Amino acid sequence: MEIIFTILNIIKYLIYIVIILAIVVFLFLNFSPVFGGSPDKDSNKLIQSSRNFVDGKFVNIKTLYTNSRSSEKSASLLNWISPPKDKNPLKPLPTKQLKSSDLTPGKFAWLGHSTLLMNTDGIIIMTDPVFNRASPLPIFGKPFAYENSTNIDDLPQVDVVVISHDHYDHLDSKAIIKLSKRVDHFFVPLGIKAHLERWGVDKDRISELDWHDSEYYNNIKFTLTPAQHFSGRGLTDGNSTLWGSWIISSNSMKAYFSGDGGYSETFKELGDQYGPFDIAFIENGAYNAGWSKVHMFPDEVVQANIDLKAKVLFPIHWSKFDLSIHPWDEPIIRVTQEAKKRNINIATPMIGEIFDLVDLPQTPWWKPLRK
Repeated sequence: MEIIFTILNIIKYLIYIVIILAIVVFLFLNFSPVFGGSPDKDSNKLIQSSRNFVDGKFVNIKTLYTNSRSSEKSASLLNWISPPKDKNPLKPLPTKQLKSSDLTPGKFAWLGHSTLLMNTDGIIIMTDPVFNRASPLPIFGKPFAYENSTNIDDLPQVDVVVISHDHYDHLDSKAIIKLSKRVDHFFVPLGIKAHLERWGVDKDRISELDWHDSEYYNNIKFTLTPAQHFSGRGLTDGNSTLWGSWIISSNSMKAYFSGDGGYSETFKELGDQYGPFDIAFIENGAYNAGWSKVHMFPDEVVQANIDLKAKVLFPIHWSKFDLSIHPWDEPIIRVTQEAKKRNINIATPMIGEIFDLVDLPQTPWWKPLRK
C-alpha cells in the first residue's frame, strides 16, 4: 500500500512540474520582450495596403527559377545530432580589433555574419546588428569564439541602422536596446517598427518601408527591395512582418545588402533597375537542399552578383553562427573558388578589418584553421 501511495505522490508532483513548466513557457512566449511588439494603427494601415500582404501574411514574388540540387545534402536530424568535427571551428577565429577612428569616409568593416559598418559621405551605417545569441533562448544560438570580439561600446557613433528582417540572427533585441539611444535613425521593412518601439526606439526615428519604397537620410537614399525569404520570431507570427534587401546610394557609392534570400530572377531585375553597384554584400551560408528557396548556394551567390552588375562581391552570413549542416568554412571556400572561375572581384577581409574599394582585402585567413 505504501508503494502505491509513493507512486501516486510522484505522479502528482510530476503533474505539478509539467503544469508549472507549461505556465512558464506560455508566459515567456506571450510576454517576453525578445519576441517584439505588435504593429500600431498606423503600421497596420501600411501593412494592409501592401500588395505583398495577402490573406493576412506577407508573400514572396512568384519565381520561375527552380533549383534541383541532387548533389547537395538536406538537413536531416542525424546531421544535427552527430555533426562532423569540422562543422564548427575548433578554436577562436582570427579577427582584428576594430579601430573605429579608422572608419573614415569610403571605408567598410565586417563584424561577422550580416553585421557591417560603412562610412559613406561621413555618415556611418550599420546593417543587421547582432552581438549576442541568434536565439530567444540562452541555450541556443551561441556565436563562434573570436580572438578579438567587437562589442557595441567599441563602435563609432552610428548614424543609421538598416534591418533586413526579424529573424534572430539579423535582429538582436539586446543590441537594439543598447543602440536605441545611440543611433539617430532606423530603416526597417513593414511590421518591424513595432519590435524596435518595444525595445526602446522612439517611433519618430524609425522609417518603415515596403518593397521599392525609398527614403533619404541627409543625402543618402535607402531603398528596400525584394528578397525570396520569410519572417517570424514566435510560434504564431510567421510572415507577419516583411523581409527584404537594401540599396544604399550616396554621392560617392552605391551598395547592395542582400539580407537573406534564395536565388531568383529578382537579382537580374534589381540589377537592371538599380544597378550597377560598387559593392554587393550577399548572403553566403546556412544553406542545404531543403532550404534552397530561402538561402543561396555559393555558386548562386556569384551569379546573383553578376545579375546585380556589382563590381565587388562581399560574401556575408557566415563565420559567426552554426545555422546549417555544412562545415563552418565551406561557404567561403566554395564561393571564392566560383568567383575565381568566373573572374569576379571578391573581398574577403578578416572580421574587424577596415578596408576600402581601392585596395580589396583578399586574404584567405580561414585556411590555416584547416590544419
